Amino acid sequence: MNKTLSLISLAFMSFSTLADDQDQGTQWGIGAAIVSQDQGYTDVGNETILVPALAIQSGNFSLLGPRGSYKVWQQENIEFSVVGQLRLDGYEEADGDIFLGMEDRDMSFDFGFEGELDTEFGEFGFSFMHDVTSTHKGYEASVSYGVPFNVGDGRIVPYVSASYLSEDLIDYYYGVLPNEQRVGRMAYVGEATMNVEVGVSSDWFFGKNHMIKADLSYTAYGSEIEDSPLIDKSGAAQLLLGYVYVF
Repeated sequence: MNKTLSLISLAFMSFSTLADDQDQGTQWGIGAAIVSQDQGYTDVGNETILVPALAIQSGNFSLLGPRGSYKVWQQENIEFSVVGQLRLDGYEEADGDIFLGMEDRDMSFDFGFEGELDTEFGEFGFSFMHDVTSTHKGYEASVSYGVPFNVGDGRIVPYVSASYLSEDLIDYYYGVLPNEQRVGRMAYVGEATMNVEVGVSSDWFFGKNHMIKADLSYTAYGSEIEDSPLIDKSGAAQLLLGYVYVF
């Protein structure tokens, strides 16, 4: 199911850190990630996939998997970037029995901005992303807080984040249209909700050419997702193991 692939962007978020440390201009990386999660859809179960990805860091521009960003402003411990990324959520009728008779829900391209503030108490972040392809026609706004720890050549960041998902986004991916209802799947109109995520992100660097990323997190669904007839769990656990070779 496409939604599982949305985690691939996390696999290469720290590629820019490695490139900055090397300070060699444009950096290229190629790698892959194993992504495993149960998205909570009824009778669909856990998915584990291997996804290849390309990473590029050139000045203020970064391409990390399905996510591109450009840093437009930075001063001391504050930075601000514009971001574009694929939202690889969605499903097809063939993905599970719960989707039989439903229209496909497609991925979108979302565009917006993000910022980060580094303090002695930890890292604070925020982002706002809006669909520019008129797929779900909604938006997502997030805030996060993490505390980084350096361990040898590695970096571990326990974090917590909260995301507000708009009504249009929730209704598109979790709603059931009147013509899609059947026994066991009533019509459902989703409304805006908030997800909360807790997790640990880690990056491990080996020399100038190797980076391994390992992330583990759990997302607690907001009530409007949890109440969807397509969902039978209150949240989703995610595990990601990734590797990047930097040229």
